[in-house]
Amino acid sequence: MSKNEFLKKLKADNLNIGENIIVLDYITDEPLVMGCTQVNEVWKIYETKQRGGHFIIKELTDDYEAFDYFYQLLLSRDNYLTQKSF
Repeated sequence: MSKNEFLKKLKADNLNIGENIIVLDYITDEPLVMGCTQVNEVWKIYETKQRGGHFIIKELTDDYEAFDYFYQLLLSRDNYLTQKSF
């Protein structure tokens, strides 16, 4: 999906990503960020640690694949956080 489609779907689905925030325009080392951004023709999906510093989860060359992957990652986080324990 495109970046715009991703943003619309993210807003419509209202996923629970916990304390994390989403950053799409740059890589940051601020704590608790999940992001997807293009650096030198490569899309990088990344996450930052609670105390700062980032790590790359996946690198892709196609923006549609990158935003599909990133959405699935956020969906997985939502599923994990919304599990009910009995």
